[in-house]
Amino acid sequence: MNQPNQKMKTLKIIFPILVLLLSCEKEDVNIDIKSNKWVVVKMKSQGEPTFTETRESYVLEFTSDTTYKLKLDVNSCFGYYEIINSGNITISLMGCTEVCCDSDFAEDLSQLFPKMTEYYGKGNILFFEGEGEIVFEPE
Repeated sequence: MNQPNQKMKTLKIIFPILVLLLSCEKEDVNIDIKSNKWVVVKMKSQGEPTFTETRESYVLEFTSDTTYKLKLDVNSCFGYYEIINSGNITISLMGCTEVCCDSDFAEDLSQLFPKMTEYYGKGNILFFEGEGEIVFEPE
């Protein structure tokens, strides 16, 4: 008689965990990252507990099958990328113009960007992950 109650308790524990795991699933690793210009919404470096949201417009554009550009506060950056397979990407270090001084957020973004190794979409949002995370929305 005790065994059915134990099974119900186990199900009550397992079900919420299963729902949580499924909700964290990456929805669309086949997202066409070249289909939009992408605006950075927020980012966090590896080990940081929370995201830092931006108040500026930092625009990422994949200009070809191998090149990208990233517009910061003042400077424009560019580099190369390669889609390894759906959901996996390598991004080169970027070169940037040196007109003037970008914000701390922009500097951190330019250093974090080449450390991204995975991407996926959820709805119209693009996520990059690697040694941290960057979240984008269409421009």
